[in-house]
Amino acid sequence: MLAGIERSVAVGKTLVIGFGNLLMGDDGAGIHLIQKLANESLPAQVELIDGGVNSFAALAEVHSASQAILIDTMTGGGAPGSIYRLTAQHLDTMPKKSALSVHDFSLSDALQLVGRIGELPPILIYGIEPESLELSLQLSRPVELAVEKVIRFIHEDIGSK
Repeated sequence: MLAGIERSVAVGKTLVIGFGNLLMGDDGAGIHLIQKLANESLPAQVELIDGGVNSFAALAEVHSASQAILIDTMTGGGAPGSIYRLTAQHLDTMPKKSALSVHDFSLSDALQLVGRIGELPPILIYGIEPESLELSLQLSRPVELAVEKVIRFIHEDIGSK
């Protein structure tokens, strides 16, 4: 499932930030994705950031970018591996329980706080519906497949491949 919004190609610095906890199964999807992207050929203007579980600290650099792409596990009610493609504005208008991060400090809350510091660049968010948040270093198969799809979407978003 993908939210229907236009894809854009970055001209300046693009931050790609993955969030999650590698020890908690599918919660590590954003980090696994960043690790995979680090092994691929990307345009020089793309900077990859492992945001871990501290979304506010990871978003501190977002003001220096011309665009940011964020990846996190999201509980949106879809089947495991469902992909949600949102903007920061989508998060603001959604009921809290329909697009929450699985972390204590939600991505939406972090974006609101960072937005108070200064104007945010265009932000694109990929959320992946988890199957399991149990203690594990592995992604479930549906989330692993979703990570591969999101990597392809990100290449399109940044104009590579």
